[in-house]
Amino acid sequence: MFKLSLIGLFLSFCCAGSYAQTDGGDHDSIQTAAGTLSIVKVEHVKTDGVTFNASLNGAQFDQLYGSHYTYYTDSTGADKPATRVVVQDFIGGFSDTPSVSLYDFRKKPPVALPISNKLDVDDVRWTDSAVLLSANGKWYSFFRNKLSRSQPPKKTAQ
Repeated sequence: MFKLSLIGLFLSFCCAGSYAQTDGGDHDSIQTAAGTLSIVKVEHVKTDGVTFNASLNGAQFDQLYGSHYTYYTDSTGADKPATRVVVQDFIGGFSDTPSVSLYDFRKKPPVALPISNKLDVDDVRWTDSAVLLSANGKWYSFFRNKLSRSQPPKKTAQ
């Protein structure tokens, strides 16, 4: 029984990590369709609470206020640049729900769109026109800058 519990725990960690592209560190560089997105921890927390600066090709793009962040890209491989990135900014730490944004690099100029500050995202799925987000067993669709409840995505053949 103990062995099965350990195997289950191991698999849950493997599966949980497979959805998030990364838990942000002190510096991340993400190749996007619009260039390099860099998320860098500021040396000293700014007076307005900024803890990370996000820049696109060296120019200011967004700011994060939490102690850490997680991001998901729509890129299907390491050699393919992302056209969209969902970022969770854990402003209140692990105890509060993060602020969730969509970075859309298909737009000219690229934009950072707020999605919600009430979702703790478990999974992200991408369609051409929307982003599907799973949080607490419920699915939501972010389409045309609006978040709404949706049906779970259809299973795809692996």
